[in-house]
Amino acid sequence: MMRLAARATLFVMVLLGGGVARAQNGPAGPLTRRTTGVQYENGQLVASVGMQDLFGPAERQRLLSGFATRILIRVYLHREGAGEPVALAFQRSEIVYDIWDEKFRLRITRGAGPDTQIEVKTVDEAIQRTLLLWHFPVVDRRQLMAGARYFLAFRADLNPISEELLADVRRWLVQPARGQRRVGAGDSFFGSFVSIFVNPRVEDSERQVRFLSQTFVEGGAP
Repeated sequence: MMRLAARATLFVMVLLGGGVARAQNGPAGPLTRRTTGVQYENGQLVASVGMQDLFGPAERQRLLSGFATRILIRVYLHREGAGEPVALAFQRSEIVYDIWDEKFRLRITRGAGPDTQIEVKTVDEAIQRTLLLWHFPVVDRRQLMAGARYFLAFRADLNPISEELLADVRRWLVQPARGQRRVGAGDSFFGSFVSIFVNPRVEDSERQVRFLSQTFVEGGAP
């Protein structure tokens, strides 16, 4: 039985901001690999990785302004040799600083699930809660093919401003929320690997982080 849980020391490095991917303000820059914890839990493929580098010094300071900051994270499962993703999972977050109570109010939503509302006191806590994926469910394991090679593609957007992107998110949310579904032809929210990760439109968001996980084999060693 496949076991891909990372060693404890490796998890610590990754989740505290380790990895090699750089935050991107536009489409320039090669896609890199970031070591990701990948394992199975309750019949789901789950991932653990840190994406805190979406925030640079200016973005961190702006969190204290009192204006809402929105984050959209998309996690695509790809099978090697296939042109389209196999599945998609995503998380939406909002961070608002209460200048009177001096605390951050967070709202985090995974997929079409309920909102989780949290209060934290520091910028670091706000960023970690919204950009640290820990045992993040990606897809039902039954959708995977035994012996096939897979990798995960991650994209985090700070303050998405593309109307098309926001419309796609709303469309996704009104679809049945039970389980994961496969990608169908013409599903623009999934899109192609090239358009989403290699050459995204610069106007999609204020800042982006894009990277790939290591390759792993369903039913075998990574």
